[in-house]
Amino acid sequence: MKKKQITSILISLVLVLTFITSGVMLSNTGKAEAEKVSSEEEHSDFYDVLLVLLDPEARKVINKEYPNRSYALWNAEILEVKRLTGGYSQYDFTVKVKYDTYTGPFNPPEGPITITFHVTTDGVSVAKIQK
Repeated sequence: MKKKQITSILISLVLVLTFITSGVMLSNTGKAEAEKVSSEEEHSDFYDVLLVLLDPEARKVINKEYPNRSYALWNAEILEVKRLTGGYSQYDFTVKVKYDTYTGPFNPPEGPITITFHVTTDGVSVAKIQK
């Protein structure tokens, strides 16, 4: 049962990554200069789904390194999604996400933590942590 759930989550993650990379490639064709994106446009449904799917691994890493810190997904920023192997049916990605962490009831900022995830059809793992 658990393996079936993990497989389902991984397939969803791969589909989300495919849509994100396809959308980025299509949106950049024919544009000479970059446009500024508002915060409402930055967090599309696909963006948020990807953050949610990566959240369990991010939470493990941040809680292990800093047990008293928290973070909010609405404030997380996907810095990079990169396909490692090209070609048809090649699902091997790195995803770099910056999490702004805080401590306490008034949320004083503690500084960002950037996590690079390795995403394949076998699962999600943490490749690198930058403090």
